Amino acid sequence: MKRNALDIYFRSVMHFILTILAVFIFGSELSARTYAYVVADARDGKIINSHNSRQIVHPASLTKMMTLYLAFDAIRYGRLKLDQKVIISKNAASEPPSKFWYKPGQRVSIRYLIRASAIRSANDAATALGEAISGSEKIFISDMNTAAKKMGMNSTNFLNAHGLTEIGHYSTAKDMLILARRLMLDYPEYFNIFSRLETYASGKTIKNTNYKFLRQYNGASGIKTGYTNAAGHNLAASAKRNEKQLIGVIIGTSSSSERAKKMIRLFDDAFKAIPKKKKLSKLTPLNLAKVNSTRQIAAVSVPLPKPRSFEDMLESQGQKHIKELHKNSNQTSAQSMKRNNVNVQIGMYKTLVSAEKDMPNILLLNIDLLADIDSGSIKIRKNKEKKYSIFVNEITYALAENLCVRTQSQETSCSILAN
Repeated sequence: MKRNALDIYFRSVMHFILTILAVFIFGSELSARTYAYVVADARDGKIINSHNSRQIVHPASLTKMMTLYLAFDAIRYGRLKLDQKVIISKNAASEPPSKFWYKPGQRVSIRYLIRASAIRSANDAATALGEAISGSEKIFISDMNTAAKKMGMNSTNFLNAHGLTEIGHYSTAKDMLILARRLMLDYPEYFNIFSRLETYASGKTIKNTNYKFLRQYNGASGIKTGYTNAAGHNLAASAKRNEKQLIGVIIGTSSSSERAKKMIRLFDDAFKAIPKKKKLSKLTPLNLAKVNSTRQIAAVSVPLPKPRSFEDMLESQGQKHIKELHKNSNQTSAQSMKRNNVNVQIGMYKTLVSAEKDMPNILLLNIDLLADIDSGSIKIRKNKEKKYSIFVNEITYALAENLCVRTQSQETSCSILAN
């Protein structure tokens, strides 16, 4: 009787969580936003202050930092020219606002597409840029994800060039900080665009969406704002005072004024905390020209293909994570498990409440992998250590591998268990 009551309770909790996720997925404003931030010394990337920085969030238009990064890369290495004109496709022109309202067939220079994406945060311009860089939106998204993995953005997956909410398009504040720092240090010759209060593009003078922070903060130099109903008001920011230089990301605030005010407070505290002099840490070149020439598919592809093979994951994540997957296999060999369905145990929580609190993050992180899984197969229950874990039951071994590799990238334990 007690067990039946517990099962009913778990099912009701799961139904509630999945309902909230479904509401979130289909664009309702009812979904809870995650408030997160991270601030670092831009010179060496050392984190000074953070909150929920590893939680999965909607990056919104902070996504465009990657689009612009790849545009700058293409220009530097001669694949594009600033004054080169491209034809706006129907696909790009049909993007929802915010946009520049380009028309299909219109010829626009790369220079103006960059300005429209960086300053106006125009979705049509971002998609047009992506198509110009990689030849198609699909290939560009693959290139975005490949670049993200090379940067070490292991909790990020892109599905578009602009950041509008889609199932499986996600990141973290920490990953966005990695991207923002790369943008600053890898392409200093173009970074000044982010500090402009306004600029000219395609016959219009456009105002920077980051106008409030740039005007209000001494030494502000960028970078990019973002907003969707699901994400809230986001900001990737940078500032320099004498030899000190900061970079920060804030996610999920309630207004553009609030994100600017909170970033200002974070930066004020951080400037006091960092030393005046510090050696600049050089970043390893990404060699994206080679990636673009071979058109490798990203580790998390779009849309997600069938679960990757064991060998593919060894290449993308290394042997460390894979070895950890088999710690709890005990008497059943890995080869035997590969032939049968398995169970996955995620996390080690002291209380049921803490497991329930983390479950939406786990589900959102893996929502593309779990899309076809019966919700009844995902449960919270006590494990052998008498702590609580999230269990995903009766799934293929390949899917379990993918699930654990991605979950472990969030520093959450994950084990494959024999069924």
